[in-house]
Amino acid sequence: MSESGKHGLARAAMVALEPLVELFLELGVTSPEVESLLRAVFVHKARDWLSRQSESGESPSDVRVAMVTGVHRNFVRRILAEPPRIARYREQRGNNASRLLDAWRSDSRYLNSSGKPLDLSERDREPSFYSLAATYVPGAPPGVVLKELQRAGLIQRLPDDRVRVRSRAVRTHGVSLEGISEMANRAKDLLETLHRNLRKPESRLLCAGIRPLEIDVAQLSTVRNMINHRATTFLAAVEHELAIEASKSRPRRRRGRAKVGLTIFETEQSPKG
Repeated sequence: MSESGKHGLARAAMVALEPLVELFLELGVTSPEVESLLRAVFVHKARDWLSRQSESGESPSDVRVAMVTGVHRNFVRRILAEPPRIARYREQRGNNASRLLDAWRSDSRYLNSSGKPLDLSERDREPSFYSLAATYVPGAPPGVVLKELQRAGLIQRLPDDRVRVRSRAVRTHGVSLEGISEMANRAKDLLETLHRNLRKPESRLLCAGIRPLEIDVAQLSTVRNMINHRATTFLAAVEHELAIEASKSRPRRRRGRAKVGLTIFETEQSPKG
């Protein structure tokens, strides 16, 4: 495959990562941290992929993994020694916001007598947020830092031009480990099906949809409720029928067992003017 063709296909595939990028931005995960995590996942996946390509199924050497991934074999060995994760040196650096917030919670100049973070004046009285930002995020205008932390929900603007750091427990609304895991597993299932259909178009798995139809924006709520009702009713009926079939079957030694499920999802698109 030509370089231009490979690059074009890679760019097309990268569109699938755009929702993940938005999630990482919400979580305050930086580009270098994501890149180190992607590299680790890439190396682990490459080892599994090469094992499946081998007739013997044996694990490939670090050198072979390095050749396929473009990662130096010394790094390959280090990455494969533990589960995929953000590289420690990237994690320790953190992003500007993390450094500032960590300092706010640890630098004695910004703590009260109980060791808790002070409510800071924005800039007029010391200790101030502006002096904190100038110390721990040098080169960035303190006003911009203030607005970004407020947008991210990491600080609270108080009366009299004061600022309070929020609890470490504050997270983006609705985001939890369980929720992200469910999102990731559903996305993985869909991408695996689409990938399989791309490689084997002659024996496609079910992955169907209807063509988009334009409707008046005022009808969106009615149409959404209609679709939700019919989809929920359909899924309940399928689940009931599958349960009946499952109750009829009996495990047999020579026959394996398989899990069968069905997912329907709604996409969100901006209405056209």
